[in-house]
Amino acid sequence: MPCGRRAFSLLEVLAAVAILGLVTAGGFRLFAMSLRTLSEVKQEQALINEAQKVYLDFLTKEDMPDGGEKDGVKWKTDVESVPVAEGVDLSFRKLSVEFQGREMILYLPR
Repeated sequence: MPCGRRAFSLLEVLAAVAILGLVTAGGFRLFAMSLRTLSEVKQEQALINEAQKVYLDFLTKEDMPDGGEKDGVKWKTDVESVPVAEGVDLSFRKLSVEFQGREMILYLPR
């Protein structure tokens, strides 16, 4: 047997292939998770954009109804108050905006 040249044993090759398979599987899982997260971020950003539009409509238009639906966006408002001192209440409107199955709550000054 020549001493100058050696090859990998079958066990070493199998171990390397197994490690490579685990790394590849982990990479695919990471890729799938990042796609799902990207989708959720896009949906959340769409909700934020639509909620900002409704919020600006409430701030700029005096005849906005307390509830409604437009282009897939649903909103409703409730008048609420919080006691801040004895005999003094802070009144505000709670605006709930729903879009694509997600909901955001905004607080409007009165």
